[in-house]
Amino acid sequence: MKLKIILVIYFSTFLISCSLNRNVDGKYRSNFADLGFFITEIELKPNNTFHYESSGDLQHIELNGNYTILNDKLYLRFEKEDNETEKRAVKIIGKDTIVDFEKLNNSHNYKLKKENEIEYHLKYKISKNKLQVYNIETGKLVRKGKKYSNRRKYLIFGPKNYMKKSYLKKITE
Repeated sequence: MKLKIILVIYFSTFLISCSLNRNVDGKYRSNFADLGFFITEIELKPNNTFHYESSGDLQHIELNGNYTILNDKLYLRFEKEDNETEKRAVKIIGKDTIVDFEKLNNSHNYKLKKENEIEYHLKYKISKNKLQVYNIETGKLVRKGKKYSNRRKYLIFGPKNYMKKSYLKKITE
């Protein structure tokens, strides 16, 4: 009798845990500045849209798009740029240099890829309130990134950089 109750509780817990949908909505931010400069923020909204922001060392990119979740993987697809309706902020630097800052901020160089019939630009692995990025070129999961610090690796000698677990941590619901 006790064995039947234990088995029923075990299987019901197993079925409930398998069927729960993860709530990934919220804002995620890099756990440290990659290469000492670059921070990434992603805000996932309940209507399957997102706002992507990457900044650091004279670079700032803000993009919007749609996301899809399949098998604990988050696929981000950026929206196409609408050149006709947006006003551009153009600044002239020196005699011959013209920089279109709005175009720089709202464009990207990510290639469109396809996996499991899903087209995407960036892919992340979903784990406990974290997003781990996949390498754009190789498609492998990036587990560690280079972190720079004012401290030495060892007490008085060694490099000022080291490899640390790299991920985007959930900061708001």
